[in-house]
Amino acid sequence: MQTRKTFQKSLTLDAVREMKCHPTADQVYAFVSEKYPEISRATIYRNLNQLSEAHEIQRFKNPCGADHFDHQLTPHYHFVCRECGSIINVEMELDAENIKKLCEEKTGCCVSDHILVFEGICGKCRG
Repeated sequence: MQTRKTFQKSLTLDAVREMKCHPTADQVYAFVSEKYPEISRATIYRNLNQLSEAHEIQRFKNPCGADHFDHQLTPHYHFVCRECGSIINVEMELDAENIKKLCEEKTGCCVSDHILVFEGICGKCRG
């Protein structure tokens, strides 16, 4: 299903791209509503969902809290700090096809995607 390109959707996409910090939906709403106070929280949430479904942004499902959104679409991994909750992109070469194949062999499942998240203490918190 193709969705329309609306002004509100463009604002939402631009906000995620400008913020460059893996924002939550609430953070995107706060960012957009500073300049456009008439925009509703529901509109931002709906547009974030549509943008992630259309693969214009990535949804980072945080098992410990709210989902985050990522403007970077190229394959990469994430590091989550256990102290401050910051999410950092990790650019590194892994054989994603081999990981997928190993998982399928071990489980008998058909893997469509995978997410690799590193956890620990970031450099700022280790400080």
